[in-house]
Amino acid sequence: MRNFIHLIKIKFQTNFLLFPLLAQCIYISFSCENNDQKNAEITQDIIDSSFVTQNGLLTVSGNKIVNKNNKPISLAGNSFFWSNDNWGGERFYNSSIVNWLKTDWNTKIVRAAMGVEDPGGYLDNKQSNKEKLKTIVDAAINEGIYVIIDWHSHNAEDHLEEAKIFFQEMALTYGDYENIIYEIYNEPLNVSWSEVVKPYAIEVIQIIRSIDPDNLIIVGSPEWSQRVDLVAENPITTFENIAYTLHFYTVYHQEWLRDRATSALNNGIPLFVTEWGSIGYSIIDSEANKWMNWCSLNEISHVNWAVNDKEEEWSIVKPGASTIGNWQDSDLTEAGKLAKNIISNWPD
Repeated sequence: MRNFIHLIKIKFQTNFLLFPLLAQCIYISFSCENNDQKNAEITQDIIDSSFVTQNGLLTVSGNKIVNKNNKPISLAGNSFFWSNDNWGGERFYNSSIVNWLKTDWNTKIVRAAMGVEDPGGYLDNKQSNKEKLKTIVDAAINEGIYVIIDWHSHNAEDHLEEAKIFFQEMALTYGDYENIIYEIYNEPLNVSWSEVVKPYAIEVIQIIRSIDPDNLIIVGSPEWSQRVDLVAENPITTFENIAYTLHFYTVYHQEWLRDRATSALNNGIPLFVTEWGSIGYSIIDSEANKWMNWCSLNEISHVNWAVNDKEEEWSIVKPGASTIGNWQDSDLTEAGKLAKNIISNWPD
């Protein structure tokens, strides 16, 4: 009997000791569930409040690009340099840079400029260049900003089948995301719009539209995407939600190109500046202000060239700057300082 009572006492003491531990486990379990729920709610809040969620799919309306509320939208952001292996600019193709541009520069759009036919580009190393491009696209989606998938070529008509295969994959992978914009030909050279660029574009657009019926597609024009007047005379009419590229570099392109672009707009052609460059502050480069005023007046989006530290006037950071962001003003070139001032203050 004494042994039985002793055994009960041991069991009671053991269970008594286990009660706090059991209670703690239950508390931790509930806490983890609550934390998971809170984290999920925070993540959902971030998604719900992202810039792309607020504005939705970008579509063409007349000569404007509008958001889901049919309101004209003008985005300001950054283009990465050529993705080509061993060109230098590929070092910046990482998610940290996209996050830095969004948080520090107020960037609303980035452009992944995947080199094609040049050495180290897509035709030389498909996997490497696609991975770099996808890193930027995935990061932009995660950050809730828009992203341009750019077939960065000067001779795309010579690689039509490769372009069709590439954009088919991109549409299958990303076609459900409203962040996505396809730029199917960066800068055609001195070739015919009606006989070369337009037929190429129609074939590539047809591939994309068979998978992705609605995301914005941007098409380049001859002479480094400056002959938008030729586009205005003979636009693509067999597909919807098509805009056209305009590129300018303020040293070379002034009022004459703005007049040409304005005429194209007046003829109903929607334009998107997927690339522009400046040499520095307005005291040096007054054309930059004139171009930005023109973009603002016409509600046109613009993407600055380029996220790179190459020693040329268009790079936004100096040689040796960090390849993951966290830049100080002293890391920026004069062009970078100007671009940051424009982008960070551009109205949403």
